[in-house]
Amino acid sequence: MDKIQDSGSCDRRSIRLGGTLKQCRYGIKRHFVRYKPKKKTVYIDIPEESFILLDTTKSEGTKSLMLINDSLRHHKDDTALKRVFAYFCSVTFYYNDIDETLWPSDDEFSIMQEFTESFDKALKVDAGHPNALFVARVTQKGTCNVIWMLHDAQTAIDFLDGVISEGKQIREFEYSIDVDTEWSNIEWFLQDFHVKGDHGETH
Repeated sequence: MDKIQDSGSCDRRSIRLGGTLKQCRYGIKRHFVRYKPKKKTVYIDIPEESFILLDTTKSEGTKSLMLINDSLRHHKDDTALKRVFAYFCSVTFYYNDIDETLWPSDDEFSIMQEFTESFDKALKVDAGHPNALFVARVTQKGTCNVIWMLHDAQTAIDFLDGVISEGKQIREFEYSIDVDTEWSNIEWFLQDFHVKGDHGETH
């Protein structure tokens, strides 16, 4: 059981979402004002990550591969966990070496995997008391989109802006962070993919 400083009950009426939207060399940085209610201590269970690999390639040949943290679906009704990790973070990375179907080469895929995993480690900050929950990584149409739910949005913004300003990115990327206390933006990834359906094949 982990103790985390809760950002409190997220009353949408108290959240200022104006923020600023500005262009930068490596994409769009969208900043939102942090919600700072009175803090309190809550105890939550951090789900141990378990993964499924989902091939959602379309019949017309559009390749798509998803790595999904399957453990989160067992906690989709955990209001305390949602309250603590109440910020949706999406980072879209752009592959360099792609073929005519916009699919990356094996070497490019490996480079991107290592790059995105370094982001995952940095955004979590502390594996024992993480600042981020990994949700999914989606590879399709020349991009790799990685999604997390965050506890402290500003910590993530500082890291991502730092990567850009210091020129440490080996591939171009853009990101957005938004308040999502209901986890609405990741609802699709919280379904049971072990049940046969139209979602593709699980591995």
